[in-house]
Amino acid sequence: RTKLNEVYLIVFSYLILISFFGLEMLVTLSSNPPTASAGVWATLFFIYMTYTLLPLRVPEAAAGGILLSLTHLVCSITTNTHHSPFLWKQLAANCTLFVCANVGGLFTHYPGEAARRQAFMETRQCVATRIKTQRENQQQERLLLSVLPSHVAMEMKSDIAGTPKDTMFHKIYIQRHDNVSILFADICGFTTLSDQCTAEELVRLLSELFARFDRLAAEHHCLRIKLLGDCYYCVSGLPEARPDHAHCCVEMGLDMIEAIALVREVTGVNVNMRVGIHSGRVHCGVLGLRKWQFDVWSNDVTLANYMESGGIPGRIHVTKETLKYLSGDYKVEPGNGGERNHYLKMMNIETYLIVPDDDYRDPHAKKTSMYSMNGSVSKEMRMIGHSDPSKQNTNIHNKLGLSETQLGKSTTEEVNEYLARAIDARSIDRLRMEHCRRFLLTFRESKVEEKYSKERDKMLLAYFVFSWITIIFITIVQLIIIPRFYVSVGVLLVGILLTTFTIILVLAERCECMPGCLSRMSSVVANSRTVSQMIASLLVLVLFLCSITSMFLLDLDSYRDCFLQASENSSNLTWGDPNITEEWWVVSDTLTIQAPKVTPILDQFNVTLGDEVNLCHEGTTTHFPDYFTYCVLLVMLSCAVYQLMFSIIKLLLLGAVCVAYTSMVLITHGTLFDNQDALILRGRGYGELFVSRYVTVAVLVGFTIAFVIHARQTEATSRLDFLWKLQAHEEKEDIEHLQAYNRKLIANILPEHVAIHFLSVDKAPDELYHEECESVCILFASIPNFSDFYMELESNNEGVECLRLLNEIIADFDELLEEERFKYIEKIKSTGATYMAAAGLTKASRDLKNFSHVTAMADYALRLRDQLEYVNEHSFNNFKIRIGINIGPVVAGVIGARKPQYDIWGNAVNVASRMDSTGELDKIQVTQEVYQILHKKGYPLTCRGVIKVKGKGDMITYFLNGKSHDTIEEDCPVTGSTNSTENHK
Repeated sequence: RTKLNEVYLIVFSYLILISFFGLEMLVTLSSNPPTASAGVWATLFFIYMTYTLLPLRVPEAAAGGILLSLTHLVCSITTNTHHSPFLWKQLAANCTLFVCANVGGLFTHYPGEAARRQAFMETRQCVATRIKTQRENQQQERLLLSVLPSHVAMEMKSDIAGTPKDTMFHKIYIQRHDNVSILFADICGFTTLSDQCTAEELVRLLSELFARFDRLAAEHHCLRIKLLGDCYYCVSGLPEARPDHAHCCVEMGLDMIEAIALVREVTGVNVNMRVGIHSGRVHCGVLGLRKWQFDVWSNDVTLANYMESGGIPGRIHVTKETLKYLSGDYKVEPGNGGERNHYLKMMNIETYLIVPDDDYRDPHAKKTSMYSMNGSVSKEMRMIGHSDPSKQNTNIHNKLGLSETQLGKSTTEEVNEYLARAIDARSIDRLRMEHCRRFLLTFRESKVEEKYSKERDKMLLAYFVFSWITIIFITIVQLIIIPRFYVSVGVLLVGILLTTFTIILVLAERCECMPGCLSRMSSVVANSRTVSQMIASLLVLVLFLCSITSMFLLDLDSYRDCFLQASENSSNLTWGDPNITEEWWVVSDTLTIQAPKVTPILDQFNVTLGDEVNLCHEGTTTHFPDYFTYCVLLVMLSCAVYQLMFSIIKLLLLGAVCVAYTSMVLITHGTLFDNQDALILRGRGYGELFVSRYVTVAVLVGFTIAFVIHARQTEATSRLDFLWKLQAHEEKEDIEHLQAYNRKLIANILPEHVAIHFLSVDKAPDELYHEECESVCILFASIPNFSDFYMELESNNEGVECLRLLNEIIADFDELLEEERFKYIEKIKSTGATYMAAAGLTKASRDLKNFSHVTAMADYALRLRDQLEYVNEHSFNNFKIRIGINIGPVVAGVIGARKPQYDIWGNAVNVASRMDSTGELDKIQVTQEVYQILHKKGYPLTCRGVIKVKGKGDMITYFLNGKSHDTIEEDCPVTGSTNSTENHK
């Protein structure tokens, strides 16, 4: 439809151009007697309309203007066969006029087209940026909502977007939910499996397996909470309560066991799932200020975790509370969990094992499970490497919820479609009525008008250059066809000098060689719309004065008066002769002259068209006053070229020029046009219907109306382009503001370099994000005695106030990372009262020469210990921290399909965790590799000796005692939690 409209528009434009040629020839050829000056005004009008009215490109408009000029010249030459000297003068003057009109058309068309295109491109750029930012925001929203439940994410976004409040505590995003079931599942034998995989295979294996678990969780109405290494846990009954939450968790567990069985069968590695389920209540939400992860806390969550660790591979281990909710729908057998877990034995927890017999499973759930398993076989086969290479790289964005349609459409296509819709919907008249005043066209909103008035006119130099060109062409025309006077030539030279000075004045701002005062004046002219339009108005008046100066120096005696005087002195004729009074002259309101009787008197005085001497007093005159009119039309054209001049100013200028020149034509200098008529009509056998002076007035009024209409249309379009651009800028700023705090949220979920990878749509993303990192320093810090502090009592809001204090502690730990020397330390996550961080995950943050990332981590560990002491002092508690540090290679990546989670894996991570779990309270335990680095840097360390480490055997470890002797550091500064913890006990 758009292309068809363009074709219609082009065809219609050429038809109008052809009609211009026809009208021009009609006006020129219908003049009788034919003269070279006849129809010049029509040619000038059609040339200008070709450039301004028709939607033609510059080459096409220029070709049309040149052809119109040539058409008039050819018609003039062919109809005026007497080739007298004055004919060539007229043709030369006509050529000058046509060239000036074409140049004026170019100066109108090109700057206007350039301004419109620039406004369009600026608007398009704003729209493109806005759409790109909007798409990024949509991806950020999806990524955010894939990690945090919508109610938590929206509340956090609202708080970030709002004004920060000065409160005693950091805001805690925690809600309480009763009657839920918690499932913990751990992959048994994962270490053996991971040893047989490369980094990419390991991340792919975990990602695809957990992606399968996420789909199962969605099918069984479970909310995945987070991933802990190879451990997966979810809750049913969140965020909306469900009466069948226990059934959902059991079905989820059974399907997880079936899914891992396929992996075991294909890989040949003895892997299995150990599942523990408990039902009760939880507090869910987010703790800390960085790397938010949705989590659940409660004694029931702790019990569910122990149910998993005390379970049996391939079986589902449930508590008595969960069994009550199952209502006998599943066959069970005693679990004897206390025999495998000290906590279960100590708490005297009665446990059971679900008998994995399909006959005892819910028929609907069984059907769902079988359907999901059948649909997942090919997926699981792809997971272990048996995939179609052409489909191996699945776009991670599809996993985040972005459809292929959304991502398949490029930003350019979307911008073009948006602009096409906007252009179709944009009505200039409607927008003008909504935003602009009817007559003045000024914006209704004063702020918008102020912004518009302050916008620089980038084409101001071009307008002044055309004023200079115009006065040059006016000078040429008058030198060719108008008698020369010293005064008029002097006025023309002064006009040329003034226009030249304005050009130099505008250029002075760009030229460093100009005097300072001139440069300052230039800056004022360029930056002030009012000043520049005042100068432009003065130039128009100067050009008008230069055009009409010669008219005041010509002899204005009327040939009619001379004829009357001659008739009185003639021996053959008397004024009372009825032939003279009735036939020779017919004096009426129109001053129509009957030519047959004028001829004898003109012949008697031997007057010839083109003579510059008045037949009565031998004063200098001209028989071509039309060229004064044409010069005035060029002046009006120079006014029309100033496209950003307010239309009301143009109306006043054009009206003033029209009224002044009309007054001259009708009152003071009308005899010039009457004399021209008398000479042109000599020897003709019939009378003319119109005389020159009235044709001149009609032409002036017509040009004035056309220029004023064009000025209003140009200003309206310019203002609406500005308004559109302004609205696009404002919308872009709004979107960028939205993007700013969206990015802040995303930065608190994923590391910056990982977030950039996920949110990039211009590159072809891989299915998975993973990287192998060497010499990464890993820290685990836990508060073991926080579990003793945590109590679910009515007085502390069932444990919420305990979590509030934990939130303050974690927030304090997060705030330490804002210090410059800790900027390369990345918080990985916090789970319960355990805090995990790593340094050296990127090349920029990894210092393999001086190991500054390791020393930074050591300093950070010391600051954590000091910070917890500060918290204890102001909250009257006695929390003890236990920290473990290790260094080594890790695999970093993002796993999880619906809920991507950044994590690191590897032997170094496991050892760092063991350094924490086997450490001592208020001590920082490090491995021998870390000791070798820190010892060289002057840190005081004490050898602990050989200890037993689960899965690693005997290891020599060390305790970090304090800061490096080579480190000059100020005392531990107090962080922002001074007031937030002092009232906790």
